Amino acid sequence: MSETDTGKGGPEEMISCQEALEKVYEYLDGELGSPDQEKVREHVKICRNCYPLFDFERAFLDFVREKGFAEEASGELLERVHAIVREGG
Repeated sequence: MSETDTGKGGPEEMISCQEALEKVYEYLDGELGSPDQEKVREHVKICRNCYPLFDFERAFLDFVREKGFAEEASGELLERVHAIVREGG
């Protein structure tokens, strides 16, 4: 992990790429609490490795929502999908 000066009274530790990627879907769906949402936003704004993935996922979700395919997924389905993503496929 690295440190970055947030301009909020001193350096604040930036979350790792792994932490940011683990929260990609919650971040894009606005499901994270305020501190986590801000940490992921700052990471993506700075990280050249993570930004393209977040940008792709955002475009994909926007496309799905625009086409009317988005439905509320059950908690069980969300957990299964998150488990698959965490395991790498």
